[in-house]
Amino acid sequence: MVAGLLERMREEHPDIRWTEIDITQHPEVAVKYRVMSTPAVVINGKLAFAGVPHEKKLKEYLEALITSG
Repeated sequence: MVAGLLERMREEHPDIRWTEIDITQHPEVAVKYRVMSTPAVVINGKLAFAGVPHEKKLKEYLEALITSG
C-alpha cells in the first residue's frame, strides 16, 4: 500500500531524493526520527506521517515544500 503510493510520488517528483529504510535493521533511525509505528514517512528530517498517508495529503505536503523553496 505505502510502496505503491511512494512509487507514484517518485514518478511525479523525480527531482526529490527518496530513501527507504528498514527500521528493524536500523533501529537507530527510528529513534532519531521518533518513529513509534510503521509505516512512517519522514520528510526533511521530520516525522511527517505516521501510518499510511492519504495520497492527496502527501501530494499537498510535497507541493508545499517544493513551492516554498
